[in-house]
Amino acid sequence: MIFRKILKEDIEACSELFAQVFSSAPWNEPWDINSAHERLLHFYQSKGFIGIVAEHNGIAGFALGNTEPFHFGSLFYLREMCTHTNLQSKGIGSDILHALEQELSLNKVNSIYLTTEREIPAADFYTKKGFKYSDKMGFYAKRTNV
Repeated sequence: MIFRKILKEDIEACSELFAQVFSSAPWNEPWDINSAHERLLHFYQSKGFIGIVAEHNGIAGFALGNTEPFHFGSLFYLREMCTHTNLQSKGIGSDILHALEQELSLNKVNSIYLTTEREIPAADFYTKKGFKYSDKMGFYAKRTNV
């Protein structure tokens, strides 16, 4: 398995993987390659982008997001992370996260935050990797009438 920074030419393959993973259980979201590509390209083109891809006979998984300044240093907002459905629970996600943390360290980023549903396996994964659920912070969402 090779871990490296995501390049612009990886976005298409990452989009295919993203659509496949997140349109399956437990998410069952209506992603297709075009909407996934739009989302991932948006992050890629955003200031502070950092992403890691795992390769083994194609894209096996990836993690990406953006750095942002904060009063105590730089934060990284982990926007998306996924591993090919057939390769989940084999340690690849852990390896991707580790490679991402090494890249963030090189960029002097000292904190990572993310959002995920609390009732899916990803929440347990992140907890096992040292992420803490914050009782102090809240996640608020509102749909507009547009």
